[in-house]
Amino acid sequence: MINSIIYNLKTPHKIPIKIFKKIKYIIDRLNYDQKKYENEQNIKFSNLSLDRLKGLEKLKKIKSKLNFLNRDMSSEHEVLFSSISLLNNTKISKILEIGTYDGANAYLLSQIFHNAEIETIDLSKSDDDFKNFYNRKNNLDTFVKNRNTLIAKSDKINFIEMNSIELTKKDKQKYDLIWVDGAHGYPVACIDLVNSIKLLNDDGFILVDDIILSNTDNDRMYFSSAGYDTLKELKKSLVIDFHLIFKRLDANSNCDKSQIKYIAFVKKRKKGL
Repeated sequence: MINSIIYNLKTPHKIPIKIFKKIKYIIDRLNYDQKKYENEQNIKFSNLSLDRLKGLEKLKKIKSKLNFLNRDMSSEHEVLFSSISLLNNTKISKILEIGTYDGANAYLLSQIFHNAEIETIDLSKSDDDFKNFYNRKNNLDTFVKNRNTLIAKSDKINFIEMNSIELTKKDKQKYDLIWVDGAHGYPVACIDLVNSIKLLNDDGFILVDDIILSNTDNDRMYFSSAGYDTLKELKKSLVIDFHLIFKRLDANSNCDKSQIKYIAFVKKRKKGL
């Protein structure tokens, strides 16, 4: 707080801009129409041949029996998973998750895709990045124990301690669905996307978390436009097609349009197109 005040005093010409942005945010929040965003999200799903409402209905039934899955990190990616599981003539038998975190998402995947094998990878607990991010350093052993206990609830989940960059060496196993939720900045986000395309079955899906359209900070772990920049270049080179859906639909997430986060829905381009 004190550092912020000192910074503002050093740059007085920026104070009016900050006041204007704050006032605009308050006005936008007061006028926020969540129903409008929900309707727009339904259309985005429909354009992908997905039924969001039916996916949401299935998801609610699953989570009503598993209260620990109702958490702050829940977002529209869960509805996207559920909607994909309802597609006719689409078989999801092998799933890769890049970024296990606490294991809840892997477990949810095991409940949505009952017949699928799920491979989830994350850094070793001895890795500095694993220890220092997401506030894990002070309760590292407890965090790992709770994660492992949750993962063990499903015999469909195989957890592997590894850096996702090592997927570069993997080429025999193919996946029907890949969830990319590792480090969000350069260079890891770019490497994860390229590796995922290589490991994806031709008719499979890649979903990418926390896509930000523009960001000057380009934080290595959390906030970066690396994912979006990479997706655009891959599309430009006719390697993939991708579409964006809103990560969340609440006012807090969407009032500041420059900070809206998306989830990318990625498909490989058919050869010859």
